[in-house]
Amino acid sequence: MQNVSGRSAMEIGTGSGYLCELLTKHFKTVVATDIDPDTVRHAKERVEGVAFVCCDSSSAITNMEFDLIVMNPPYLPSEGIKDVAVDGGKDGIDISTKMVTDSARLLHKDGKIMIVVSSLANYRLLMKRLHELGLKTSIIGQRKLAFEEIMILQASFGQHT
Repeated sequence: MQNVSGRSAMEIGTGSGYLCELLTKHFKTVVATDIDPDTVRHAKERVEGVAFVCCDSSSAITNMEFDLIVMNPPYLPSEGIKDVAVDGGKDGIDISTKMVTDSARLLHKDGKIMIVVSSLANYRLLMKRLHELGLKTSIIGQRKLAFEEIMILQASFGQHT
């Protein structure tokens, strides 16, 4: 996060609020969403300087543009979405695809979306779906863990350097 800065950032699925707290150091305006009202309440008590919104993905956000949108969606392949914290759907990308589809309309023309993905999910299919939305994608970071590799996927409407 230290090399990324701008006017506005949004975190979708904020959880504890840790990441949006980091964003406040590099962005003038930070918005964080989460589907769970208790999660939003706890994050709001913990983090100052962030506009918290309880909604599905970014569905309640209008009339804003973001330089950066970040998300760490549930990405484990599952038969259905029983646990919204971990179940990502059949290929592990259903929630990721929905979050990006919902939020791409809010991305500044030069902005970036960063998504945490797992090698256990069909991240190549996610990249294809994002391409179909007009987004260019690249993997900008990866870390090998015991049973999977965690990657940061970057998507934008412009060129990646």
